Amino acid sequence: MSAREDILNALRAARAKGKSFAETSPSAHLPVTRLSDEEDLKARFIAEAERVRAQVHRAPNALAALELLRALLIQIGARRATLWDEAHLPVQGVKAVLAELGIQRLQGDNATVAQADVGITGADCALATTGTLVLSSGPGRPRMASLLPPVHIALLTEDLILPRLEDYIAAQRAQRLGVFRRSSAITLISGVSRTSDIEMHPVFGVHGPTALHIVLIENLSA
Repeated sequence: MSAREDILNALRAARAKGKSFAETSPSAHLPVTRLSDEEDLKARFIAEAERVRAQVHRAPNALAALELLRALLIQIGARRATLWDEAHLPVQGVKAVLAELGIQRLQGDNATVAQADVGITGADCALATTGTLVLSSGPGRPRMASLLPPVHIALLTEDLILPRLEDYIAAQRAQRLGVFRRSSAITLISGVSRTSDIEMHPVFGVHGPTALHIVLIENLSA
């Protein structure tokens, strides 16, 4: 008898003598993050986003959002930008703002996009309990716009704030994972890029933007 057969026979014998695991009822699901029924989602999202060094700018309407965007681009001193197509942004007029300020739009490979001073995107949704932005990538929605430039500006409407990640996943399952199937990637962004060295000292901007600005739009129709 070969060594292989010896091992297999020993495993079969051990399995025959063993006892099966007792049937147990599944444990109750406890979400990792806590959120009370009375808690305001917008306030929680802003607090959590700012806790991870994002800067949240509240805009009452689309016009105010464009004015905030204009002010941020001037503050940054942006000369080159990469961005999602306007069809995927919650407000129209972003390209006009760039043209007004003489900012060049960069598109193409990663080496080209990496030369941008700022990346401008929308967002699929936001997660209140962690201050997280969820971005799906695809045609007209380049993933690198949120990852390569040193500054990321995300345009977000208040109605897209969900309680937590579990709610986003449940919504995708209810829609037969349509976004997951269509997208090349799903990116979760919680604040600015950060890591820690061997002594656990935080270091910012090593793997992505050093600044994240979220323009939170209250009412697009106002």
